[in-house]
Amino acid sequence: MALRLKRDAPIAAEVRRLVLQQLEAAISELRVVGDPASDEATHDARRRVKKIRAVIRLVQPDLDKTSRAFDRELKDVSRMLAPVADGQGIIETLDAIARRYRKLLPTSAVRSIRAGLRERSARIDREANARGIIRMAADTLRAERQRVRRWAIRGDGFSAVASGLEESYRRARKGMILAWSKPSAHHYHSWRRYVKDLWFHVRLVEENCANQLLPYQLRLEALDGVLGEYHNLVILREVLADDGYASRDETARCLRVVARYQRLLRHHAETLGVRIYGEKPRRYVRHVKRLWIVATPPAPTSRSEKAAS
Repeated sequence: MALRLKRDAPIAAEVRRLVLQQLEAAISELRVVGDPASDEATHDARRRVKKIRAVIRLVQPDLDKTSRAFDRELKDVSRMLAPVADGQGIIETLDAIARRYRKLLPTSAVRSIRAGLRERSARIDREANARGIIRMAADTLRAERQRVRRWAIRGDGFSAVASGLEESYRRARKGMILAWSKPSAHHYHSWRRYVKDLWFHVRLVEENCANQLLPYQLRLEALDGVLGEYHNLVILREVLADDGYASRDETARCLRVVARYQRLLRHHAETLGVRIYGEKPRRYVRHVKRLWIVATPPAPTSRSEKAAS
């Protein structure tokens, strides 16, 4: 399901179409948790919620105030789903470390930690089922569908997305600088949220820019992947330190490997960030606007205009 604003279509209609599509898909993916397949579906549903919130932010200046309450509801849904959605990703990150640093990590330790993470994920799933988290999230999304159909968006064309796009780029650029100057798990996680928003925003507008932004979008996608892996490492590090799935010596060795991989990912993120955020926000938006205008076909000439000429 492509996250694209169609060319030559009113922005208001496109925003409603995309949000309703993502809502319906997320609702269909939210079902009882308890196995890797359903957990993956929950992860996909949470990702769709993030896409909807990104659409809202892109057109926020021209969107009526009812969207703010909707955005708050989506934020609550995302938080509810986070523990279930993140469980499988942490296990996959452990497996990636085990492959990359197989000479540094004892196989027995990796096996014990993986078993512990699976039990942790199963426990989270049981708790989510007991609390009815999935049902509550799905019910919240269902209740919002009618509100979306009544959304009013004032602007159209590039003017409807310009302010949101500039603010998105500015937030991500500032997030990068803050993560560099004060490297902490919180700052890197915030930067990742802003990167994901900008990535979604570029995907939304690139069809109207004749797909000239595709290379830039792919760099944003790569940066989001790096920062997502970094976030999983943060959670893995906390779990290893707190839950004792391996011996003290084995845990200490794993923590050193996690720290080493985090340094590598920070360096990779910085390299990508330099290429992505080289322009200042206003200049970046002017560049996108030029692409949008060039890609927009001229309006057809009416008969009366032809006669006058």
